[in-house]
Amino acid sequence: MGAGTRRRRLSADDLEAILGVTSRLAAPFDLATMLAEVVAAAKQVLKADRGTVWLYDAARDELVIEIGTGLDAIRVPAGTGLVGACARSRAPINVPDCYADPRFDPTVDRATGYRTRSMLTLPLVDHRDDLVGVMQVLNKAGGAFDRADEDLAAALAAQCAVALQRARMTEALLEGERLRRELAMAREVQAATWPATMPAVPGYDAHGVSRPAEQTGGDTFDLMAVDGRLAIVLGDATGHGIAPALAVTQMQAMLRMAFRLGADLATAFRHVNDQLATTLPDDRFVTAFVGLLDPASHRLEYHSGGQGPILHLRAADGRCAKLRPTSFPLGAMPLATLRPPATIDFAPGDVLLLLSDGVFEHCNAGGEAFGEDRAEAVARGHGARPMALLAQRLLAELDTFGAGSPQRDDVTIVAVARESAVARERFARRIDSLPAMVAFTGRFFEAHGIARALLAPVDFAIEELFTNMVKHARPGGPQVEVALARIAGGVDVTLTDYDVEDFDVAGAPDADVTLPIERRRPGGLGLHLTRRLVDGLDYTYDAGRREARIRFRKTEGLA
Repeated sequence: MGAGTRRRRLSADDLEAILGVTSRLAAPFDLATMLAEVVAAAKQVLKADRGTVWLYDAARDELVIEIGTGLDAIRVPAGTGLVGACARSRAPINVPDCYADPRFDPTVDRATGYRTRSMLTLPLVDHRDDLVGVMQVLNKAGGAFDRADEDLAAALAAQCAVALQRARMTEALLEGERLRRELAMAREVQAATWPATMPAVPGYDAHGVSRPAEQTGGDTFDLMAVDGRLAIVLGDATGHGIAPALAVTQMQAMLRMAFRLGADLATAFRHVNDQLATTLPDDRFVTAFVGLLDPASHRLEYHSGGQGPILHLRAADGRCAKLRPTSFPLGAMPLATLRPPATIDFAPGDVLLLLSDGVFEHCNAGGEAFGEDRAEAVARGHGARPMALLAQRLLAELDTFGAGSPQRDDVTIVAVARESAVARERFARRIDSLPAMVAFTGRFFEAHGIARALLAPVDFAIEELFTNMVKHARPGGPQVEVALARIAGGVDVTLTDYDVEDFDVAGAPDADVTLPIERRRPGGLGLHLTRRLVDGLDYTYDAGRREARIRFRKTEGLA
């Protein structure tokens, strides 16, 4: 039975309760109040009689009850009872009859006079995979907890773990100078909400990065796999500093919780908007893009609350659609109704680029803004390379353009690309492999309708680079891989050589063609011509795997 079949549909009251506690967990709090909120929400949604949160004391390897109905602080060694088994295994434990399970420790029952019947125990693990505690929910009304209850409790436990870690960081940072402490705390809190690793989505490449203008910023982003889809979020709160950081953290936490609980796009967007409208000051709001990408149908559905332009680069014709917001910013006002979501259909090689205002409005010393056209030009020239490199290149272009001018607004980049039509083949590292390479590129050009005028320069460049690989590596080594990817107006080519030393062909000096022939040194002319035939030549080397990779692209009208 799939996760979608098991999931119980939440009532409106339950969803409001969970989003409400999620919103409050993202705001300033003391630990006792925060834990009470978590326990109250768990009891309401799971129809349970009691809830308990155990905190993990790593220094003493113990679990301690910080809050529980009618309980004083109780410590047990990590590994004792069901709570210890959960802490050790880091896996949920659902026990329908506790006294029938030998792992159950009745010590707390004896101390309180309470009778535990059924129990759901879940590990609290933060973004960095560190154990911060264990949550237990006791005695469900009407019987034992089921699989749908486990799904709901797991979503709440994940949010509780982040809040607990944030609370601990808060307490640790209180020892420093007040201003430095507050800024550092908020920065750590905000950074901890960003994905530690980018999700793996079949057929897609996604990457996000944020660079605050100050120690904390008003931007956030999220990329999260949920029920086989990719949730894509970019948010930008008014202003920058601690208050906007808390606002976007609130928004992101609520969206994560809503999607984990199975809310559809419209329900999540509207409920989060209404919650923010209630909690944010009147002069505060968040512009936000919120979308769900289905990699099976290659369709993205989204709402954009005041966030734009949204750049959609189409690989087939090389055009860039600049899409505008679809709704008001989040938190600006309650939404009684919401238009149907907008859609983007991804063709092979298409790129979605979401940029916060800090990218477009970054100025140089003369007051000129970076603007939409420059951002689009960087994306167009990137070809079929990874989205992580596109984000790096955009940041580098911003720095070059600004030439030392201060960054006055937060900069956030989210890029999602569908994989291009790619063909790969390996060839023996011998000169007599060249005819097979030429046949390989010819077949690819014909199959994908790439202009034949580009074939000769591509074959020349491949031949020159491959010949250098043959010359500068030991005979009989691993085969060289050639990968061809169709991009707008041309082709992206990658040659990968294995078990070789580092030799940067892209950084090799040009041949001096101005010298008389009798004074020229042998070699270098082929690379000199290759650089002038292709649009760009990149080189990377992985010393750990002794892997050299050369990449270039060739498009119509460029040289």
